[in-house]
Amino acid sequence: MHPPQTLWNRNFILWLLGSAGSQLGAALASIALSFLVLHQTGSAGRMAQTLALSLAPFVLMPFAGALVDRVNLKVPLIAANVVRGLLQLTVGGLSLAWGEVPLWVVNGAALLAGLATVFAQPASSAAVPGLVPGGELARANGLLGSVNQGLWLLGTLAGGWVVSRWSPALAILLDGVGFLAFAALLTGVRLPPRPAAGPGAGVLAEVRAGLRLMRRSKVLSFVPVIGFVLNAALAPVTVILPKLMETLGTGARGYGVYLALESAGMLLAGALIAVLGRRLPPRTGTAAGFVVVTVAYAGMWWAPVFPALLACALVLGFGISLLNTPLTTLMQQLVPAAYLGRVFAVLGAASSLGMPLALAAVSPLVDRLPVTLWFALCAGMMALGTLAWVAVVRAERGTAGPDVSPEVTSVPS
Repeated sequence: MHPPQTLWNRNFILWLLGSAGSQLGAALASIALSFLVLHQTGSAGRMAQTLALSLAPFVLMPFAGALVDRVNLKVPLIAANVVRGLLQLTVGGLSLAWGEVPLWVVNGAALLAGLATVFAQPASSAAVPGLVPGGELARANGLLGSVNQGLWLLGTLAGGWVVSRWSPALAILLDGVGFLAFAALLTGVRLPPRPAAGPGAGVLAEVRAGLRLMRRSKVLSFVPVIGFVLNAALAPVTVILPKLMETLGTGARGYGVYLALESAGMLLAGALIAVLGRRLPPRTGTAAGFVVVTVAYAGMWWAPVFPALLACALVLGFGISLLNTPLTTLMQQLVPAAYLGRVFAVLGAASSLGMPLALAAVSPLVDRLPVTLWFALCAGMMALGTLAWVAVVRAERGTAGPDVSPEVTSVPS
């Protein structure tokens, strides 16, 4: 097939519509599943177990990325969305039919959905460069981030209403429909053939090849560190904010407004990146994102009162998106197509492990230390990350990026 000539081509539009629909469903279900478990068990610990099971498969993501790089990207994408859709329809349907769903069914579905996600996530990031012209990659990522975050915001706001008006089961069913709709749209998306690194190598060998490629670039070597640190910094904030909102007298409603504003900030950053396109160099955008996130955490430390926290939530969301989206574009530009799945899988694994490991580390101390101290620690972590990123970029300035083996074969798409 011919490479895309414009940003707004049929394949990208189908992708954007499907991605937005599944994001809306996922936002609805994120609230619904929590309330489903909470209503059935009355235990926040049980909710944490379900979340942990959904994240557990992410340790396998580097191996999933190696498998993704072997096949037509549409195969893991369609299969993962079908699996997630059927799982959500099963849980939602059983909830409607029985009133309660055995916890082992909910947890089993969460585990299998997480396993499907470890294939879908690197495949999705690897597919985007084939959907648009190379010069429009930054705009495409900005649009995807903006639209998806907008639908996530809408889904978060609507999820509470759907759950309280009807039941968690309805929101979970809508999530299942969203995944299946995305899978259906993907059948109409055409992707260009991708080169694949040396045929016949085992999965472990291909994982090692991806890691060797990343080590040849200081920037690529540092990317998993960024993902880990960013999510590790979010962990204590996620734990202490509900408690702080209770102390301030705003409770769950105030926390919901905080999360909505954080999503709104991400939406605004995505829209800005889509407008600027190539005028915002990815390395500069990533550095700016680090600075903005640092300022947001410092603001929470300086003024931990409700109006200031809401303003910082907007700034924090803007900074997170400003950091993540250019970084994704930079990786798509630096990494050869045959290695995209593996490299994004390493990033996904590092990012996913950051929060649970940080939660395990801080949980014994959260109630013993002042709330504001955690905001200061997060600001310090991100400030150090800013300095490290600038140093890494300067050290690699003038290089053409990582070298790869010229021996490739074609993987049909």
